[in-house]
Amino acid sequence: MLSAHHFSVQDVRGLPTAFVATYGTGKPVIALLAEYDALEGLGHACGHHLISGMSVLAALSIASIVKPSAGTLTVVGCPAEETIGAKALLVRKGVFRDVDAAMMIHPADKTEIIKLSLSLERFSVVFKGVSSHASANPWQGKNALSGMMSLFQAIDATRITLPAGNKINGIIKQGGTAANIIPDMAQAEFFIRATDLRSHAVLVKRFTAAVRGAAGAFHLGHTIKRLGNVYFPLEPNTALARVFERQLTGLGVRIDSFFTDKELGSSDIGNVSQAVPAIHPTLAITSAGCPAHSEAFRIQGNKPQAYAGMRTGAMALAMTVLELYKNKALLSNIKKEHLEKYD
Repeated sequence: MLSAHHFSVQDVRGLPTAFVATYGTGKPVIALLAEYDALEGLGHACGHHLISGMSVLAALSIASIVKPSAGTLTVVGCPAEETIGAKALLVRKGVFRDVDAAMMIHPADKTEIIKLSLSLERFSVVFKGVSSHASANPWQGKNALSGMMSLFQAIDATRITLPAGNKINGIIKQGGTAANIIPDMAQAEFFIRATDLRSHAVLVKRFTAAVRGAAGAFHLGHTIKRLGNVYFPLEPNTALARVFERQLTGLGVRIDSFFTDKELGSSDIGNVSQAVPAIHPTLAITSAGCPAHSEAFRIQGNKPQAYAGMRTGAMALAMTVLELYKNKALLSNIKKEHLEKYD
């Protein structure tokens, strides 16, 4: 679709489902992020089909009215936000090196201009023990599941001492094959989140110490493997957010809040936001109180109200890009705010 509307589309080496599509030349370089993965077992219960739709619709509308000499519009195809965090790889591969500002909208049950997000690091933990008959000779075994249960108890006890916003969540993925066999292997997966990268590093150290302690207590071998990439906390650009807010208000959209640090998740947009000025507002496409990652959100995300929201979001993105094209002083202030944080 983008190729048919005069965008030059290129693949991203090493990420077969990512792409970079560009229209125009020169400065400014504005990136619209098209996120398009889904949830295993649920499908589009997080609205990524609408994210990609908003960004692509905005890009097509801009290309239909703006001369190529006005600047460079880039649509970045962003896969795997729910799994490996491909935007972290895209940042490292230099996709955003020349970008002046990046933006996308996430569907939600509320419209919030700045909604913070937490860091995220995923770990797989495997405990290796020795199997034996659970009744006849259990003393000859080393119970990997008992070690894993001890780890979960340690983490549960740790939670009351964690700073606000820091989280460790986990599930046991494998814990044995039969009740009369001492499990010789247990596997779990953990998500670690924090409000900032310094706190994140401390939390990872506490977590790995707990893993070693539980393994040692039950005489188990253990491995800790990181899954995917580290997601950075979102660092929103307030100046850019104000531009987007004006466009959304002009379209008659009711804004629930300009800033919130409540009910936070994580997204690899955080990695982009620490590389270039970026925003990641939410736009209500469901009834209030409908949680993402639920069957109810998946159903509401495929109704006319959701697609109407997609069109509204596309218009707000397009109008924001056009504002940045024509107002160089505004873009300069946006970049100045970013540099003050990261220069």
